[in-house]
Amino acid sequence: MIYKFKSEHPMTPYAPSYDYIITQSVWDESDKIDTIRNFLLSKEKDILKLDFNSDGGTGLDNSSITTRHSNYNVFDYGKEEPELNDLLEFMKKSWWDYIKQDDTQDFALQINAWFNVLRKGQKMNYHNHNSSCGAYLSGNMHLDDYHTKTNYSYMNVHCPIDNVKGGLVLFPSVISHGTDVYNGEEPRVSIAFDLECTFLDCSESTAQTRTFIE
Repeated sequence: MIYKFKSEHPMTPYAPSYDYIITQSVWDESDKIDTIRNFLLSKEKDILKLDFNSDGGTGLDNSSITTRHSNYNVFDYGKEEPELNDLLEFMKKSWWDYIKQDDTQDFALQINAWFNVLRKGQKMNYHNHNSSCGAYLSGNMHLDDYHTKTNYSYMNVHCPIDNVKGGLVLFPSVISHGTDVYNGEEPRVSIAFDLECTFLDCSESTAQTRTFIE
């Protein structure tokens, strides 16, 4: 599925001009997704012992693992939970499909990936992952079917996308997004990530990155 974020033709030199896409693909490995979800939930208490980093604009408080998002990398757990390596390969294929669809060049990339847990009554406020001159792509994936949407917004374009099991959404990091209030009884678990171009100087970044595409 492809969603377009495209401005009208600018009528003045100062009118906004943009042409972005968001894609949603679905990893149909239900058993592997369940295994990953259970594994990540088993790591929640350990991650909460890490230092507070920031809420990333989500509005979540210190009791949330989202506030430790830069202090670990989900895919470093690949030796403990090999299904994560299969998920990483699916993400690489989805990224490749994205840049072919958008007709942009490939880069050597690093990935910073974390997971989020929302419980009944919680939501994420609108935020973006990067609006600097080095912004590239971000993504999220949901590990079950949830009766919520993630709402993407840029300028005057708005796009709600259902949170479905195995649904991987790729989007430019500058696009703001937030969630509905979650009212389910079971934890809502998602994986989020940023892709960073290795030719940029990221020496000031505190994120735990690892190679994505060489």
